[in-house]
Amino acid sequence: MLRFEFELRPLAEVARWGGDKPSLHWFGLTDGWYWISVRGREILRYREEAVSRWNLERPYPGYQVVRLWEDVIVLSWALLEPVPDDLIGFVDGTFPRREFPDEWSDAVDSALDLQSDFNMYLGYLAKSPILRCWRRNETITLCQQISPEDRDTFDGPPRLEIQVPAAEFYAAVEDFDSRLITAMAERVAECERNPLPAVDLDLTHLRREHTDRSQWLQRRLSQPRATDWDAVRAGAAEMSAWPLE
Repeated sequence: MLRFEFELRPLAEVARWGGDKPSLHWFGLTDGWYWISVRGREILRYREEAVSRWNLERPYPGYQVVRLWEDVIVLSWALLEPVPDDLIGFVDGTFPRREFPDEWSDAVDSALDLQSDFNMYLGYLAKSPILRCWRRNETITLCQQISPEDRDTFDGPPRLEIQVPAAEFYAAVEDFDSRLITAMAERVAECERNPLPAVDLDLTHLRREHTDRSQWLQRRLSQPRATDWDAVRAGAAEMSAWPLE
């Protein structure tokens, strides 16, 4: 079973923003931990030596959970379209790195945009793995890659691929969305009942933003997506002729 896991930090312990003039907002209030459970494995789990090295409270990334939630929503939209078989090797992380020329075509831009659609940005985490997903027919593959120099930080083999049915993936996304929105509804209500002392927090805006974000997933998935696969193929072919790094 696939599940996007998270735990919110207790409200009193949430990191304030702004130094001498602390402030908070919906994004900041999602301070917590997150990871992904699937088929008995945990993706984005720190190794014990990293937990000890950095004195971590949990063996998972400690960050605003909304960051994972936002990325999963965008990824879910990208995964509405299966990748044609002849382009799987371009998006699955096995396409060799190339030396970029000074100029390239619009088709290359289309190909690069497609690659980035399936990559989850984790650059805000120290020594982060590469996490990407792609869809082939009715199967979605989750792939975590850990570089040799970062093997002492995140748990798992150098390359871990786990496949799940598309229906299971989207059910997990809806579950993640529902649990986070519910948890944040409780947090917003708690802030309204008992405003945080000495913290700049616009409660009217907070409530308005929560209402808006509760609709983000359905709004995104209702938008049509139509990739120009011919342009992507042309861009991938052009890149294939560039020298290897």
